[in-house]
Amino acid sequence: MNVNEIKSDTFWRFNHEGFHKNVESNCSTGIKQFKKIVRSYVFFHLFFLGLLTAEVIAFFFFLTLLFQTSLIAFSLAAILLTGFAYLILLFYFQTKKPEQFLELRNFFMLLCKKNLPKNILRSEYHLSLANAAYRFAAHLSKDQETFHPLPEKVSSFNHVMRKVTHLCHKNDIKRMKEVLYLVSISEHIQLIKNAPTNLEAHASLANAYVALSRLYKAQGTSKEKFEVAAEKAIQEFKIIDHYSPEDPWVHAQLASCYHDLKMHSKEITEYETILKLCPEDKQILFRLGILCFQQGENARGLQIYEQLKEMQFSRADELIDFYDANIKQEYFISSL
Repeated sequence: MNVNEIKSDTFWRFNHEGFHKNVESNCSTGIKQFKKIVRSYVFFHLFFLGLLTAEVIAFFFFLTLLFQTSLIAFSLAAILLTGFAYLILLFYFQTKKPEQFLELRNFFMLLCKKNLPKNILRSEYHLSLANAAYRFAAHLSKDQETFHPLPEKVSSFNHVMRKVTHLCHKNDIKRMKEVLYLVSISEHIQLIKNAPTNLEAHASLANAYVALSRLYKAQGTSKEKFEVAAEKAIQEFKIIDHYSPEDPWVHAQLASCYHDLKMHSKEITEYETILKLCPEDKQILFRLGILCFQQGENARGLQIYEQLKEMQFSRADELIDFYDANIKQEYFISSL
């Protein structure tokens, strides 16, 4: 079975229209709950910021009243007490937030489970829940711009508000997406336990690992987690490759994973395999040429350039721009 057959299989295209509508409705409900969580923290910070600002202004005002030393002492004590209370509550809420995300995940999954028919196949049950979690994660990325909408009278500032919202909530969104990707992976694993040799299950699980690895890569602070997720995706693609060794899609996904892991020699091998299966694929040949230049294989890169010119590929001349891609900056004449 190749990947095209996998995607046309009814197992892959689990399509209960009513359930999908309910998933979209559940996603909207979940987004509302997520907004309540993150907005509560925004209001918490704004409250203490406003209170501290007022107390500092009062402190400097009392300084102008030279004979009101008791008021100065009182305002200074109020500033210290407010700052201490803010730090204590901040520590508490930082501990509480991950628990709230887990509770939201459980709430969302419970809503989805209630919408599934009682006589559903076990494989469809797990696949449906896995896809539902993935859909919720997708909605988080799409709807983050609506977390703090402005009134129509000041709608011209929406662009600025979107940037502020992104800065304030990007870490919360990534944490929530991580929670959802992990539960999606868990459902996929349960699915594979019921159908160990089902290729569409392995393909779906591989894609879930890819999504998780790219999330970790975007965070930039979870290198070990990123590598583990990417390696697991590679293992799933290798399982598919074992049963469908001549499908270019599998090798393209493997090349993408190797690229993320900076395992360029293996990435080159995968592109070479694709070219054996699809020798006329100019885009793959172009990508292989870039990799050759980046790895210092300039002679081979030039051979690929000549091939692309002969094939009249429109981007062939762009390939030469990568001729010095492997040369370190300190060796450039301009840096002497």
